Amino acid sequence: MAKKKRRRGGIRPLALIVALAVLGGVFGLGWYCGVRSTRYHGKILLVNAEHRLPADYVPEGLVNLYQMRHSFRLAKSDIYLTRETYEAAEKMFHAAEEQGMNGFYITSGYRSYERQKEVYAQSKPGEAQEPGASEHQTGLSFDVTAESSSGNFEETEQYGWLMAHAHEYGFIQRYPANKSDITGISYEPWHYRYVGVEAATRIRESGLTLEEFIEKNR
Repeated sequence: MAKKKRRRGGIRPLALIVALAVLGGVFGLGWYCGVRSTRYHGKILLVNAEHRLPADYVPEGLVNLYQMRHSFRLAKSDIYLTRETYEAAEKMFHAAEEQGMNGFYITSGYRSYERQKEVYAQSKPGEAQEPGASEHQTGLSFDVTAESSSGNFEETEQYGWLMAHAHEYGFIQRYPANKSDITGISYEPWHYRYVGVEAATRIRESGLTLEEFIEKNR
């Protein structure tokens, strides 16, 4: 009777394929969920003194506003936002323009951890967030003023228009008046944050801060 040939040692092809698939899945999941993953998946990202971003966090899809079509003015040429935030802002300010409301100036957008460190060091106590605790690092927020503000944006027609319509485009005034005990930040009528139309509308109707809204909807 002929002897059966022994198979040489090693991993069988099917086992190898399965092993590679498992390893690939584990790696992909780790990348997706890890702190280095900067994808925005529709969940609201909360950033404050208690929920900080790592120093290497850089949002995906940043666009230079100066290079994009825009219905607003820019204080400088190196302001960036995530594409989703830019598109929502452009839609919002274009609608304002069609309603005869002009003169909006975006003064600040995305800031890196290192840039926020510089801003914090140059600011008086309480005027800027510590690096890692600033929403500007998300690329989802911007500061805005008006040509006629004279330093008091909250007294302008442009501010009134934003307060009435910003939620329709997915934006909230992130640091409202008399809420610093919750947000940790004094009133900033110029700081707007993109959270999506549904969330922005619910936040406006409820009168909640972002912190309160997220806690309520856990």
